[in-house]
Amino acid sequence: MVTPIDVFFEFSSPYSYVAAQELPALAARHGRPLRWRPIELAKVWGSLGVFEAYSAVRRVKVDYIWRDATRVAADRGLRLIRYQSRPDAAVARLVVHQLNRCAPTAAEPFVLEVWRKLFTEGADIGSVETLTRCLDARLYPEIQAAQENSQAAEDLELANRDAVAGGCFGVPWIIADGEAYFGQDRLYLLDRCLTQPTG
Repeated sequence: MVTPIDVFFEFSSPYSYVAAQELPALAARHGRPLRWRPIELAKVWGSLGVFEAYSAVRRVKVDYIWRDATRVAADRGLRLIRYQSRPDAAVARLVVHQLNRCAPTAAEPFVLEVWRKLFTEGADIGSVETLTRCLDARLYPEIQAAQENSQAAEDLELANRDAVAGGCFGVPWIIADGEAYFGQDRLYLLDRCLTQPTG
């Protein structure tokens, strides 16, 4: 069985959005599936005991992060719109975890489309109407199911715990074969590692 590459991310992260535009092709080159695992970064920081410190650092860095992410996106030919307030990704997270269980092949297209709506259209991804438009019509019931399904919530909590166990302190946090890679600017190292013969 081929081991998936775990991608821990937040929908609100512009760097996660940028990385996501390259990850599917990278994984395909190596015949590896991606497992998209949205997390609640604030809870991860809380588990690590650094929530207050990281929140303070984020407030100082926020303007620079947006300038830098915009430059990086432009360098890759990507559109990136800065949102005015942090998007409500609660339902979108649950939908991804729901899809991972009931329709795994639909998870990646959904994730990428939610990011497209947020960062290229400035859409409100907290809106069920917007999220519904991100899914194949046959999967519309999964949004409602995700909101009510305790298993999706449990999978989100498991993703938070696995992120902590994997050393996560920021996103995107990518784990392949037990090795962690932080940030969109480390994908070349992931690519190189997957290219090397094992054993």
